[in-house]
Amino acid sequence: MSLVTIATRFAAVLIVLSCSVPAFAGQGSTSAASGAGLYVNYCASCHGPRAKGDGEMAAALKKKPADLTTIAQRNGGKFPADIVFRTIDGRNPVLGHGGQAMPVWGNAFLRADGGTTAEVARARVDALVNYLESIQQKP
Repeated sequence: MSLVTIATRFAAVLIVLSCSVPAFAGQGSTSAASGAGLYVNYCASCHGPRAKGDGEMAAALKKKPADLTTIAQRNGGKFPADIVFRTIDGRNPVLGHGGQAMPVWGNAFLRADGGTTAEVARARVDALVNYLESIQQKP
């Protein structure tokens, strides 16, 4: 597959994802189960179905997406929920991966469903954080 084809598909996926309504859009649930649905809708195309950084769009990125199952390992065995939250919602951009390469999901969640409340957007990010914490590799 050519780089142009990959880049075109990546752009199309980002457009669709930024406009789509997640499966759990109407719910303010912060459970790991609802986070799993959000992950599939918003993150899996880059981070992969098992969060290993091997999604179908990963090849189109300048920097390989992180293996999200090793966040705790990379942080001394502790899952840094607050840092992960700020990374997802865009307040803590990841050098070389944030900004234009990684969508600011806090803003996208605010625009979802034709506009939603900050509380619902926060619940979606919390659900993603809880899901990511639930899939951490055990040492």
